[in-house]
Parts: sequence; structure tokens; C-alpha cells
Amino acid sequence: MLATILVKEDFQAFITCPSCHRVKEQDVSTFMGVQSHVKIRCRCTCGHSFHVQLERRQFVRKDVELPVVCKIQERGYNLSGTVTDISQSGLRVRLVTSVPLEVGMRVELAFHLDDREHSLIEKYGTIRSISDLEVGMAFDTTQHYGKLGLYIEFH
Repeated sequence: MLATILVKEDFQAFITCPSCHRVKEQDVSTFMGVQSHVKIRCRCTCGHSFHVQLERRQFVRKDVELPVVCKIQERGYNLSGTVTDISQSGLRVRLVTSVPLEVGMRVELAFHLDDREHSLIEKYGTIRSISDLEVGMAFDTTQHYGKLGLYIEFH
């Protein structure tokens, strides 16, 4: 499996050898101008050679499968779906049915986390991308306190 490495703001990445688990900090600024996915070959001091993919997003995405209800007041929609990934900046939802949506629409989201308490999360966001039944949404804020913040950071 190809490991995904988050690139920090100063273009430094911490790369961990899958064989010996040594961690090396590496400057990856030379790869930041590339428009497509960046996969680099690494060689550890233990002799193991492996590939990693550089993640240039501001926040790491977490793959999840969480049932969600999306309310769009301006159209009177009450849609069901599944949150397929989540980050501090937003989430991706796979809707059950297709309805006419537009980028920029405001959405009220309600879903339960898969933590011990099955915490209810209610957030507002804006639709940023639409591809068939997949809808990308940005949260109103990237600052999350309470259950959602802990879930994104530590779960």
C-alpha cells in the first residue's frame, strides 16, 4: 500500500520507512510546483526502497462511513447520504438520490460519529463540488471544538 505523507507549510515532510520505522524529515519543495499527484521513491539507511505519495492539502482527510442528513433550506431538500471522508475544512458526501444541486448552496449537516457516544454533530457548510452523487462541502470554519475536533484529530 502506498503511504500518503502530509507536507507541512515549510515544504518539509516526515517520511517513515515501512521496514525499520525510522523517520526522516525531508525537504520536498522541488515537487510542489507539479500539478498532478506526486509519488516519490525513497531509500532508507537500512537499505529498504519504497514509494510515498505527497499530500499537499492543508488538512488530512479521514476516510469514514457515517450516515448523514443534508438539509438545503433554499430548495426545501432533506437528503440522505453517507459521509465518505472528513477533514477540518469539510467533508465529502455520497447522496442516496440525485437532485439538482449547485455549487455555493448552503447546507445544514447532521450526522453521528462512530465514537463511543455516537456523538451528534450539526454543522453548516457550502457545496464546493458536485460529481454525480458525490458532493464536496466546505465547513463554515476550520476550527472545531468538542467531539468533532477530537474525532478529526485523534480517532
